[in-house]
Amino acid sequence: MSPLPPLDTRGMDPLTRIRAGIIEKRVKARNQKALKILKTKRNLWRAIKEYEKVSNVTGASMSDYLTLYEQVRQYKPTEILELGTGFSTIILAHALLDNEAEGATRGRITSMEEHQEWFKKATEVLPGDVADHIDIFHSPKVDGFYKIFRGVQYREIPDRPYDFVFSDGPERHSRVNGDKLFDLDLVQIVRRSERPVRAIVDNHYLTFYVLQKIFGTELARYSVSHRLMFVGPVTKHDVGRLRKENFVPDLRLLGTTELKLRMSM
Repeated sequence: MSPLPPLDTRGMDPLTRIRAGIIEKRVKARNQKALKILKTKRNLWRAIKEYEKVSNVTGASMSDYLTLYEQVRQYKPTEILELGTGFSTIILAHALLDNEAEGATRGRITSMEEHQEWFKKATEVLPGDVADHIDIFHSPKVDGFYKIFRGVQYREIPDRPYDFVFSDGPERHSRVNGDKLFDLDLVQIVRRSERPVRAIVDNHYLTFYVLQKIFGTELARYSVSHRLMFVGPVTKHDVGRLRKENFVPDLRLLGTTELKLRMSM
C-alpha cells in the first residue's frame, strides 16, 4: 500500500516547518490507527489482501480506505461516483454490502477510468462478490473549465443521480499543454444536481483551493489529519458564481497587496 507523501516544506519558514512536522505525526498516527481498525473487519480486510494479489495499482493509504468505508457506512448513499478506479472501488463496494446487510437500500458504484489498459485489467480482476454493484467505464480525459478555472475531466460520465463522489482522477495534467490543473468533474456533477451530494477529494491542493473558492470553506472542508477534503452536502444551489469585484478593501498603501478572488452563492 502507498503511504501518503510527506509535505513539501522547501522554502518555508521555520515555524511553518514545525507545524508541518506536527501534521506529519498526526497523519502517521491516523494511518496506524486505521490499519488496526481495518484488520478487525475481517471480510473487508480479506478483500483488500486478495485484491492486492491480482491488482497492479499501488493503492492509497489505510487512512483513506477507512475514511471511505466509514463515510459510506454513515451516510448510506445509493449512487456513488468514483473518479479513478482502484482499491477504493473494493472499499466502497464492501461498505455498500455491509449497509445492505443492515437493511439499507441497494447501492451502485459508477467507476470512471481514463487508462484503457487499467480499465481492462480492473474489469478482469473485479471480485465476483461485488461485481454486480459496480459499473466500470472507460473515458479519456479532456480539458474543461468552470468560470475562470481550468481543469481536467472525463469526457463522458453516465448521467445518474449521484449522492456520493470520491474524486481521485483523472490525472491532472492538461492534454493540451501539460499544465497541472484541478479535477473538474465534481463541480460539473454538483452544478447539475438537485439531489444533495457528499464528496471526498483525494490529496491535491490545487483542487482543494478551487473547490473552496466555488463552495466556500464551510462546504469544502480540508482535514489536516486525513489529508483529504470533505465536500457537502451540496446541490447546484451551492455552486459559487463570480460577482463584480471591488478591490478597494484589499488595496494597501504600505506593504504587499494581495488581490483576492471572491465567489457568491
